Amino acid sequence: MPLAYAGISSGLSEHKTESPPLLLSKIQDEFAQIVEKFLPSVVNVEVAWDEVTQDVSGEGDFLQDFLEGFLFRGQDFSGKKRGFRGGQRNPLKHRVASQGSGFIIGSKSLKEGSQKTIYVVTNKHVIDGALNKNSSSRRRPGSKVKVRLQSGVSYEAEILGSDLMCDIAVLAFKSEESHPELTWGDSGAVKQGHFALAAGNPFGLGGTVTIGRISYKNREFGADNGDTTEGPDLFLQSDAAMNKGNSGGPLLNIQGQVIGVNTAIFSPTGTYAGISFSVPSARAKIVVDQIIEKGFVHRGVIGVFLHPKGVYGTEHMKKGMRGVLIKEVSPGSSADKKGVRAGDVILSVNDTPVKHWIQVRSIIGFVKPGQSVKLTLLRGKNQMDIEVPVESFSSETTQKNNHFMGVIFDVSSGKIRVQHVEEDSLWKNALVENDIILRLGDQEISDPKAFVDQLSQLQEKGIKRVILTLKRKDKEISLVLPLDQGGEYEPS
Repeated sequence: MPLAYAGISSGLSEHKTESPPLLLSKIQDEFAQIVEKFLPSVVNVEVAWDEVTQDVSGEGDFLQDFLEGFLFRGQDFSGKKRGFRGGQRNPLKHRVASQGSGFIIGSKSLKEGSQKTIYVVTNKHVIDGALNKNSSSRRRPGSKVKVRLQSGVSYEAEILGSDLMCDIAVLAFKSEESHPELTWGDSGAVKQGHFALAAGNPFGLGGTVTIGRISYKNREFGADNGDTTEGPDLFLQSDAAMNKGNSGGPLLNIQGQVIGVNTAIFSPTGTYAGISFSVPSARAKIVVDQIIEKGFVHRGVIGVFLHPKGVYGTEHMKKGMRGVLIKEVSPGSSADKKGVRAGDVILSVNDTPVKHWIQVRSIIGFVKPGQSVKLTLLRGKNQMDIEVPVESFSSETTQKNNHFMGVIFDVSSGKIRVQHVEEDSLWKNALVENDIILRLGDQEISDPKAFVDQLSQLQEKGIKRVILTLKRKDKEISLVLPLDQGGEYEPS
């Protein structure tokens, strides 16, 4: 053994080797150089806007309420109207602020002068508070969005546009100086186990960089509602530490290229628990390029609504076969014209096997409108391939047509049906899912675009309330609904 060991040692000594400490030192120096290169392109995004709440001061002063609410007939001692509901009901404004992350991805020289337009990528949910609820790009009055560089210099930014499906937004600010820009990497080339670096502004602690690995590719993470136009997408999953404030920052490979936009974490506590999600660069780049060029995103659709749960183990499915059930086909859509029907099971799209509705929507959504997709369907015992032309869907148009006051309207059935009411909507306690809108005032309603346009016009004119008549189950109901926070106030 001593001779054999000596022989091995002498053989190895002929080759130059590095001791582990030196090798580790070189590795950490490489990481430090990568961070030094990309970090100046990472920014903090600061958003501020006005929220309106009801003033309920004087809640326990019964005598004052009695005097001001009754003897002075709805006037307080300052001459302002009061509502006798245990206190004042006057709307109060207060300033709300939030922070997130972003990164500089490009710039464009202006025709006149030396200024440039600098483009910044972030998440839609980071800047949501500054957005008008009926638009993916229009700002709330009085709202502000600022981009703060690593140097501490801040610029006021405009919102070029946002996309709900990928949770991406693009900001722009003007500057006479050049700023370091990041480049897109290839998320398709990423493999499980590859290094990943996340940068951003967690808890307001700007300039933070964490290092982890890619844990999973194409994670179908999000609400199971089967909607084909909104909501979650396929994510890169990593264990690079992220917390509140990291949203919108870049996920980078070891070349310092952006392979994802950090968007969400999975956590029972609200803080980092080892699972982070990022929108892959392959999808984010397409969305960002369209927003910079057009201000909104065009996506491919074929007119199908999908069951949220994957299908397997049915009578005619072979062992190991999986698919996605089509629960509804829009009349007149390209899928309808090509003979696709409810009850068909999609086995693959463009020869890519699918087992989740998000996969189907994501593949079709990023096919250029005008091209076709190949659906491999299972219909009963028969398996078939159908080529379906892809139609254009605009996130901006749909948001204007289908969203108002935090309510999402489903118009696929030819009726204006309440699909979802957000928690912070002023109409939360008035409307319920599956209500059918019949009339606005005394006017019959059938066109969803005209309906939302009319509501928007009334809101812009300063009208505080509208009367909506709707059908709930078998009953017709008329409601008075507010068009802004002030519309909630009703004096005694």
